Amino acid sequence: MACSECRHARQKVQCLGRNLNCHYEPHTKTHKDDLLREIRTLRSDNTRLLDQNRQQSDATSDLAERHRGLQISHDWQRVILDAVGSNGHDREIIHRLRAGDSIQSVADWLCQQDHILTSLNRVPPSRRSLIDIVQGFDNHYRQQQSFSHVDGSENLLLKWTSVTSNLNLLNHLFDLYFTWTHPVHMLFSEMDFKESFRNNDETYCSSCLVNSVCAMACHLLDKEDIDGGLDISTLMQAFMNEAKKGITPQESMPLTCVQALAVMYLVELSSNKARSAIGYLRACMECLQAAKMDGQSFEAREISLWGMQTINTSSTGITYQKLYAPTLPQMDRSSDTQMDRDDVLWRFYRRIGDGRDLPFRPGHALMTAGCQAGLFRIIHESIDLYCGLRGLVTAEAVLKVYRRYIDWEADLNPIMNDVDISMQPLPHVLFLHIQFHTAVIQHINPVIQCGYFTGENLERLRKIVVYHAQSAIETLEHYRQIYSTRYLMPLMAFCIVHVGDVLVRHSPNQPPAADVVEFCLGLLDQAGVGLPICGPLQDLFRRTAVECNVPLPKNSDHTGRYGMDDILDACTRLDYKQPLDQSVRHVDSRVAQDWPEVWEAVVSSSERPQPLPSSRRLSKGDSILPIDSLLNK
Repeated sequence: MACSECRHARQKVQCLGRNLNCHYEPHTKTHKDDLLREIRTLRSDNTRLLDQNRQQSDATSDLAERHRGLQISHDWQRVILDAVGSNGHDREIIHRLRAGDSIQSVADWLCQQDHILTSLNRVPPSRRSLIDIVQGFDNHYRQQQSFSHVDGSENLLLKWTSVTSNLNLLNHLFDLYFTWTHPVHMLFSEMDFKESFRNNDETYCSSCLVNSVCAMACHLLDKEDIDGGLDISTLMQAFMNEAKKGITPQESMPLTCVQALAVMYLVELSSNKARSAIGYLRACMECLQAAKMDGQSFEAREISLWGMQTINTSSTGITYQKLYAPTLPQMDRSSDTQMDRDDVLWRFYRRIGDGRDLPFRPGHALMTAGCQAGLFRIIHESIDLYCGLRGLVTAEAVLKVYRRYIDWEADLNPIMNDVDISMQPLPHVLFLHIQFHTAVIQHINPVIQCGYFTGENLERLRKIVVYHAQSAIETLEHYRQIYSTRYLMPLMAFCIVHVGDVLVRHSPNQPPAADVVEFCLGLLDQAGVGLPICGPLQDLFRRTAVECNVPLPKNSDHTGRYGMDDILDACTRLDYKQPLDQSVRHVDSRVAQDWPEVWEAVVSSSERPQPLPSSRRLSKGDSILPIDSLLNK
């Protein structure tokens, strides 16, 4: 039989006759049978290996589960022993452990404590382990004890401040600051600051930071809380002078000094000294990049970066003067900072007489700060847009930022999103929403005033800003009913006049403009007890009312009470309103022509439900709540 080579060549002479090596191939059918047998063998081997692998995987999972159980048990014991060994921790834990109670029985006892149950309500059931319970109890206890349980308290105070040796007063000032200022302007880690203060440690605490915090808290202080008839402004200035002494200008200063500069900015701004306040903020931002952060945790540093960037952007939104901002690492609120483990509690604290009997509730301050940082990144983008840093302000550019605002609100979790008054929302959560509505108004306002929109398109834009102004007014009314505006922060005072201005100009009838003016002036009047900046803002808002032919309330002071220097010290300009002439010049002349098509592509195409501009705001209870009914309460 001829070989394969001979058959293909059709040669009569065999390979051997041509001095070639013969090459024989198996028949095709025979070759296929061999392959099928090999495939069946390989499949069988693979099935057997998979079974073996599955058995080994199950065994590994069992070992891992046992390891986790042992690790959790070890963590429980370590945390409880640390709690027992720490100075000032609850003696009941020691008593129960010495009595031979099991770890689980200690956990059961802790679970019966109301403040622990409150803290655990926001922890997913799958994560409610004993370590969560004990750490929550430990944080609550340390927060409740504040600074009073420290050995050598008077000597400790001398290290941090020489303004007062009254520990009760210092405790009161700290409580005011961490109740009202810190959740709105989180410039440092509260728990780390308090721990360093108690332990006489300067990692997270410094003399200048302690004194600047006390100075800011003086704006929230009542005369009845000070013994000996000491004037509040004198006390505040003494703390400010002490804070200044603790800061030495240098190329690289500790982060706690940079944080103190940011707090001092708030102190001066609240005091109606915006022109000097800007200097502190500028120094803060310039020193931030080279600040010494030795020993501070990643989370503490990230909280500071959030706060600094947010307060810098908010200053630009107030003064419309863009300050220097260093290039900082990209901040992501969902990175290593665990929002759901924010264990600092909050209570409605106002006076020394409130004592320690006020109920605590989850504060969600860290979560609020993260949401606020995200909001102010969008605000920063809007400011850059209208400053002309991205070229012409096109319809696409405006609506992309607007879409980011809408997405930000839609992405809020239920804790941050619920502002129903029946749920008693936290003051800083309410303020977060007021900031949001004010930011959207300031983003759309230049487009309204650019002169390129007319008729129905212009009316639609006005409905957007009116909707957000009415929403802000409703949230302000919730804030007033639950907390009053006595403990307001200066940024919120600017929000009040901005949203009131929109309603007076673009919706004078619903709600009635006179009611809006009276409502906003009343809020500022109440806040003015502690914030001198509210006086000039009231005067400027009265001028807006007169300009729009809106009658002033009968008990309202006449305009012109404050001079030019007072107004410059409030706004660093002669008005609180946006300098629209500077923003409008960057608007593309084709903005109105391109608007409908871009709106359809960027906004309407979204699967998210968009807020419908209307003269009324839908309450959480599915009932229509007229804004004017709120104002007339």
